[in-house]
Amino acid sequence: MSRYVLRYAGSTPRHAESGVDTAMVVSRAGAKVIDDAPDMLLVEASASTARTIAHLLPEWQINAEAMTAVPRVPRPVVRATPRARRR
Repeated sequence: MSRYVLRYAGSTPRHAESGVDTAMVVSRAGAKVIDDAPDMLLVEASASTARTIAHLLPEWQINAEAMTAVPRVPRPVVRATPRARRR
């Protein structure tokens, strides 16, 4: 099972939809809703279920979840002895 992000991309505000409960449509298609936000859902589903959801919800974009690694930041070095002042 893979994770997919569904984002609402319709022209009307989501709250003005015609009573469609997106989480219910996703769960009936066989996917598991992991997290939800006003215009976004994180679901866990197989690839075929994700394609089914894409057909059932045409105003929603579905993309595979992408993880971005945190870049390595050089750590500051503590010097053993203080520098002498130059004049």
